[in-house]
Amino acid sequence: MSSTVTLDRPARQAAPDPLADAAAPALCPLPLDPLAASTPGPEAALAQASGSAPALADLLFGDISMPSTPPAEGTEAPAAAPFKIDSFDKASWAAARILEAQARMAERASLAQDYKARIDAWLAASNKADEDTSAYLSLLIKPYIKDELSRSHARSRTLSLVTTQASLRKSPDRVAILDEAAAMAYLETNHPTAIVIKKTISLSTLRSLIFTEGEAVPGVEASLGSDNLYLKPRS
Repeated sequence: MSSTVTLDRPARQAAPDPLADAAAPALCPLPLDPLAASTPGPEAALAQASGSAPALADLLFGDISMPSTPPAEGTEAPAAAPFKIDSFDKASWAAARILEAQARMAERASLAQDYKARIDAWLAASNKADEDTSAYLSLLIKPYIKDELSRSHARSRTLSLVTTQASLRKSPDRVAILDEAAAMAYLETNHPTAIVIKKTISLSTLRSLIFTEGEAVPGVEASLGSDNLYLKPRS
């Protein structure tokens, strides 16, 4: 006979933040697996709906079934294929199945975007207090570090503190073009060397050379366009 002993460890109390004016808003914990929620979500509803109601293709073409091992894309079907589309009904059935699969994939993509947005919002809200604390204390400590380094007259720009090494590093000089047309007109007149002309290849001319004139261009791979299948439900 075995028994299980559970040891309750006292929770570790966090030190109060003196910079916090008010308590941070309580956030709902994000589940480890957002799709495994207790309340059925859109994905579960989609699965239930697709499982309970028969598809239109199954009602119209009940004698047609999906092949067990369809050939991979880009490969030839085996000589004795168990399934091939050789009739109007089979083509209609296959097209309907493709649309159903695409609709399910679109539903999952929308669901994934919804969860991504929720995760981003949770991350931003969770980091807000720490970002404010970091920015505020950095603003206060930076002048002190500068003063201490200037008094030491040392070449090093690092100050050894009890808890860390505080360093000052110069960021790169920054230039942002706010009005490209105005800057371009001024530089063309006064400093033309500041204008750089970028060389690029005209794809339309390249296509004409290869496909119309039959000229082989080194460093270029070309292939003729193929027919792609597009399906949309009938209104």
